[in-house]
Amino acid sequence: MDNKVIRKEQCPACAKKGKDTGKDNLAVYDDGQTHCFSCGEHGYVEHHRTKPIQIKEKSDDSWLHEYRGDYYSLPDRKLRAETLQKFKVKCEKDSKDNVIKHHYPYFNQKGDMVGMKTRIVANKSFFGKGDTTNTNMLFGQHLFQAGGKYVTVCEGELDAMSVYEMFGSRYPVVSINNGVHATANVKNNLEWLDSFETVVLCFDNDEAGVEAVNKVAPILGPNKCKILTLAKYKDASDYLSNDDGKLFIDEWWNYSKDYTVSGVATIDEMREALLDYKNTELIPLPESFGDLNYMMRGGIARGELVSIIAHTSIGKTTILNELIYHFATETTEKIGCFMVEDKIDETIRKVESVHTSQNLQLTKPKDLNVDLIMDSALEIGFGSRIQLHNDGGGSIDLEEMFSKIRYFVKGLNCSIILVDPLHTAIKNLSNENIEEVMDRFIKLCKETKVAVILSTHTRKPDDGSHPHKISEYDVKGSGAIPQASHTNILFSRDKLAEDEYTKNSTRIRVPKLRRTGQTGEAGWTYFNPETARLEKGINPDISDWKDGADF
Repeated sequence: MDNKVIRKEQCPACAKKGKDTGKDNLAVYDDGQTHCFSCGEHGYVEHHRTKPIQIKEKSDDSWLHEYRGDYYSLPDRKLRAETLQKFKVKCEKDSKDNVIKHHYPYFNQKGDMVGMKTRIVANKSFFGKGDTTNTNMLFGQHLFQAGGKYVTVCEGELDAMSVYEMFGSRYPVVSINNGVHATANVKNNLEWLDSFETVVLCFDNDEAGVEAVNKVAPILGPNKCKILTLAKYKDASDYLSNDDGKLFIDEWWNYSKDYTVSGVATIDEMREALLDYKNTELIPLPESFGDLNYMMRGGIARGELVSIIAHTSIGKTTILNELIYHFATETTEKIGCFMVEDKIDETIRKVESVHTSQNLQLTKPKDLNVDLIMDSALEIGFGSRIQLHNDGGGSIDLEEMFSKIRYFVKGLNCSIILVDPLHTAIKNLSNENIEEVMDRFIKLCKETKVAVILSTHTRKPDDGSHPHKISEYDVKGSGAIPQASHTNILFSRDKLAEDEYTKNSTRIRVPKLRRTGQTGEAGWTYFNPETARLEKGINPDISDWKDGADF
C-alpha cells in the first residue's frame, strides 16, 4: 500500500539552495518520509525517528567496567561526537589525547546491554566482551523502532554510523556483528527487518562482503531486499572519510539493485546480455577453411569453445598449425598453444613450414639451419604472440594445464588457446571427470572471454563403414565433449584415395554452431604437398561422399 501524504510544508533544502520558498513543495508522508517536488530532496522528519530503547547496563557483568571512555569525535573518520553518543560508542584516549579504543555496545531484545566489541585503533583488531553472539540485536537496532520505508544494513559498526551521518541522521541504519554471523544475525532479527518496506544491504566491496550478501539476501527475499554495490570505495566509512557523502547517497538512491532469485534474469541483466553479444569480438579463420568464416558470421567469437573433430592421422595438427600461423600473422591475437603430442621443435618446424611454404619435416636434422629458422620464428611471433607449452611428447597434468592456461590468458594476454589433442590430456579419465573438464573450459571462456579450440579424436569405426563418414557422436570417449562445445567442426578425408587431389582434400561440416544456428556443409580445404599449405578446395565429387553423413 502506498504511503499517504499527511501534510505539505516549505522545504528547508530549497531555502538553502536559494530556490522559491513561497510554496509548500515538501510532502510529509505518514511513515515520516519526506520528498520535495521542487528540489528532489529526500528525507525523514525528526519526530518520526524511532524511539530508542532504554539502555539497562547489567551490573552483575564483570566486563562492564571496561565499557569506559567518552563520546569523542573521530576526525580521521569524519564522525561527529554526537553520532557516537547516539550509538553509545565510547572511546578511550591515551595520555597524548589520541583515541586508542572504540567500544561498540550490543543489546538483547529486552534492551539490556549484554556485550560489546572493542576495536584497537593501532592494529585495527577486535575482541569481544560479554555476549556478542548472533542471538542479540543488530548494532544500532536499539535506536529505531520497527516499521518504516527504509533500513540500511552494513557490515561494520563504523560503516553504520557513517551511513547514518551521511544521510543526515534521517534513516535507520544498523550493522551485523560480523560477516561470519551474518546469516544468524539477520534470521534472529528478521521480524524487525521485515517490518520495513525495503532493506538495503551495504556490505564491503570485497570477497567476504560479497559472500555475506549472498547469504543474507535470500533470507530477506526478492521483494524486500536491495543490494548496494559500492563503486568507488571498499566500504561506507571510506566515503565519509574522503568527503564523498554526496556520491554515496547518489549510489544508494540510484544504484541499489533489487535482489533477484538466482537464475531469474532482470531486465537490466537482459539488456547487458544483449549489449555483451553486440560487442562480441570475432576472430577470422583462414580463407582456406572452406566457408567457415561465412557460416560463423566472421569467425570464432571471444568466449567460444570450439571442438575440431576428426579421425586420427587425418591432418588435425596440420589444420591447427595453419590456424596458429594465421592468427599470428593475419590478426592481432596472442595464442597459447598446448601441442600435447609435439615437442616445441616440432611445432616450430611445422609452423615455419607454413611460413616458408616448404615442408621442413622432410629436411634431415643435420641440414636444419637453426639460426635462420629462429630468426624467422621470432619474426612470426614465437615467444611473443605465440606462447608454447614446453612439455610436448606426452600426456599433461590437468591441473598444470589449467594453471598454465590461466597464466597464458591473464599473465600473457592470450586471447586464443589451442589444445591438440584433448584426448591425450584427458587420458584415463572417467566420463564424469571429462564432464568436469569441459565445464571448466566453459567457465574459463565465460570468465575470461578467451576463445578455446580443442582438437578431438573420433572412435575407430567398427562397422566396416568408410572412415571419412563421421559425425560429432563419433567422438572418442565421452559425449560431454561435443555436447559442451559451442561449436563443433568436422574434418574428414579419404586418406587412402587413389588420386592425389582426393587424398589431400578435406571435407568440412558443421553439425553444431550455437551462436548462429547455421549448420551443414562448410566446403573443402586442400593440403598442397609442395607448399605444405592449406588452400581452399573443391569437392572432388566422390560418389560415396555425395549423400554425406547424418548429423
